Amino acid sequence: MTGRYNLHVVGVRHLGTPVNDVVAVAAAEGEFALKLYHRNRTPTAVQWEIDLLLHLHRGGAPVVQPIRGRNGYLEDLTVDGQQRVAVLLTWAAGAKPAPGYETYGLLGEAAARIHRAADGFALSPAREAYDTVVLVDDQLERMRQMLVQAGRWRTAVALGERLKGRLAEPSLDRGICHMDLTLDNVHLADDLTVFDFDSPGTCWRAVEPWGVLRFSATYFQAWLAGYRTARHFGIPDEAAVAAFGIVGDLRVVAWKLGVAASSRGSPQLAVRDLPAIVDGWLDWEAVHLVG
Repeated sequence: MTGRYNLHVVGVRHLGTPVNDVVAVAAAEGEFALKLYHRNRTPTAVQWEIDLLLHLHRGGAPVVQPIRGRNGYLEDLTVDGQQRVAVLLTWAAGAKPAPGYETYGLLGEAAARIHRAADGFALSPAREAYDTVVLVDDQLERMRQMLVQAGRWRTAVALGERLKGRLAEPSLDRGICHMDLTLDNVHLADDLTVFDFDSPGTCWRAVEPWGVLRFSATYFQAWLAGYRTARHFGIPDEAAVAAFGIVGDLRVVAWKLGVAASSRGSPQLAVRDLPAIVDGWLDWEAVHLVG
């Protein structure tokens, strides 16, 4: 690493991240994060991510920045006998913030600044374009065998059709989204800094705060207020967030079941967990998606 990036490294620490391997690097020149991508990520897809980060930074978005190495921004490293695409990034100053009204206001503002800066940036064919086929149909298909075993396949498919109907509203805002903008992927010092751009692609902007709404309606209002200080978030988009309270969770459950493309390690969920999960989705629908 010293030769590739001209750094005087004094220490490294593996962060134990769930999808890619990320190593904190302490050097005489500062602190950095070395990101080793999972094997499903092609160099073309990673290059788009780097180009996006550079574009967002120029547009004033609070994001980490890639560091150019000897061979450009992308390096090809051999780790445990396997070739891995690697990128060195600036370390996000501060630490993961505690949940709170002010924190979620800052998170909403950061989302707006990212969306505003990303408007007009071209999507690569190597990266995801999220639509209802990808977000609903594909996730259910990945879980089909387990849902059948759990006796919840038909119920889940019917729910998916209703959710797709909710997202058919033509006025909903679409554009490049982070897709995993949670407190796990930001650090707070003087400002929030956002990292982990492994999942961005075009989607409905209402996808970004679904986890906030699932966590706290009060914090969701803080997120909205923060977002609207920097960018418009329409009433139809606000209403659509509730649908993503289930749609977003489909991807999470598929990943935890071990059937997502990026799943790794031992599954965190099993067939026996699915009846309660599907019932939870139906309960959410009954409360938040009435009318």
